[in-house]
Amino acid sequence: MDRTARAAETTVYDPADDAEVRRVDYGANGLVDPDLHRLPDILSYTIGTWQPFDAGTDLFSGSWQTGAAFLRLEVVFQGLLNPPGTSGCCGYVFNPFRYGPHPLYAIIEIDADVDVDTGGDLWAPETRYLGMAGRWGGIPEASWLAGRAAMDASAFDYIFATHPWVDRSGEDFHFSLMGYDFDVIGRSDPGDELFGPGERWVLEGQMLHRAFGYEEFSFACCQGRPGSYEPVVQAEFAHTMTPSRTRVAWVYPLTNAAAAEMRGETYVEPVDGDASNQHSIHEAMEDLIFSAINASPEDRTEPEFAIIADWELKDPNVHLDPTAWRVEMVAGTGYILSQPEALFVYTDLMPSVEVGDFNGDGWVNLVDRGLFDAYMAANDGQPGKDLTSVVDGRVELINFGTNFSVFDVNYDGVVEENDWAAIPGLSHALADLDQDDDVDLDDFARLQVCLGGPMSAPTAGCEQADLDRDDDVDQDDVVRLRQCTSGPGIPADRMCGR
Repeated sequence: MDRTARAAETTVYDPADDAEVRRVDYGANGLVDPDLHRLPDILSYTIGTWQPFDAGTDLFSGSWQTGAAFLRLEVVFQGLLNPPGTSGCCGYVFNPFRYGPHPLYAIIEIDADVDVDTGGDLWAPETRYLGMAGRWGGIPEASWLAGRAAMDASAFDYIFATHPWVDRSGEDFHFSLMGYDFDVIGRSDPGDELFGPGERWVLEGQMLHRAFGYEEFSFACCQGRPGSYEPVVQAEFAHTMTPSRTRVAWVYPLTNAAAAEMRGETYVEPVDGDASNQHSIHEAMEDLIFSAINASPEDRTEPEFAIIADWELKDPNVHLDPTAWRVEMVAGTGYILSQPEALFVYTDLMPSVEVGDFNGDGWVNLVDRGLFDAYMAANDGQPGKDLTSVVDGRVELINFGTNFSVFDVNYDGVVEENDWAAIPGLSHALADLDQDDDVDLDDFARLQVCLGGPMSAPTAGCEQADLDRDDDVDQDDVVRLRQCTSGPGIPADRMCGR
């Protein structure tokens, strides 16, 4: 994941063409057709401070400005996608293709105070980034998420204190596209209700949510559930033709002063924890501080209180720079037929995981092989873990779809040696820089071109020559290549140097 930053905004990139079907329905056999319904593929997101030209009439026409009082978050996807219809959840009918054949469902989590120990989702962590990442065959590399990602569905016990802390993601806010959480209030082509090439729509609804884990302890009121902070916000859904990209953007006040500007009001209301009048990120944070300070002795004894406790000593003004926020997201498309256990079919997540990295250290190496072998030894033939209860070199997952295993790399419901072989990073030896299945002088020549010395970041195109993954290409990498040299035409050991 690459990041570029300027003063007012930062852009983070995700690999293209990495969308894959990840069903979560019971049996993982719900009907999906990628030929008819494009799989959402995340390309990038940009987040920062934004100043609309006229906030009262159009939030999305404006410019990135340092110190501006509006948040803008925009996510770019490959190809033409359309707003999602309802998925059958929450009392709504099943109609995912209401606005077109390529619905985009998404949940975008924001850690605004950059503190993984505050915030999270105690209701449905299995639908979020930490609950989903393992379905892609790896564990997130981010150090602050260590020990929190689900390795399988046993993580979802809804007991706050048990490991892994999958429900303690650090999420303070999330944006969502679920089909039932917005109305369409503007169409560039009002001739029909289908989103088409080159169109721009404006959506309005409760698509921004403060973390659900805060609600039990929050004093926020007056709109939605007690303790919730779910203001009505706007999103822009737009498609560009060349190249074909879909951009979804939200613009939202960081302060109540910006909220007054947006609402055309000449006065600024004091913060009151009420998302039905002037509302903002700052107000939502101030309510967390007030709620933590004024918590009852009984609330303070609850294990879940840890989610909000540290806000007592925080200053929200320190956390109003969106370029400093941490962002994780999942995206997906609709099932063709309703699946009671699943809202949608997941297709991509960001940050991506390194497939085969089972401990989140950024490498696929002998440690991961050891974890894979240990899993097989502990679960092959084990009643309650292996559906067949037969020791046969295969672990057939029970309740696959609702259940999963990070070791099921090819996501077929069976963990076996084929999963290790399916790891893309092991398709060739680490030192096989020309990927011709041997390590020889041709690879040495490629490494020489990339030599930059210690503490010098690899130049563009030379990242793979950093064999020891220490962010430079130097003599240590030369030593590693020599150790793994096989000779021309002789297959190299794919685990050498790992």
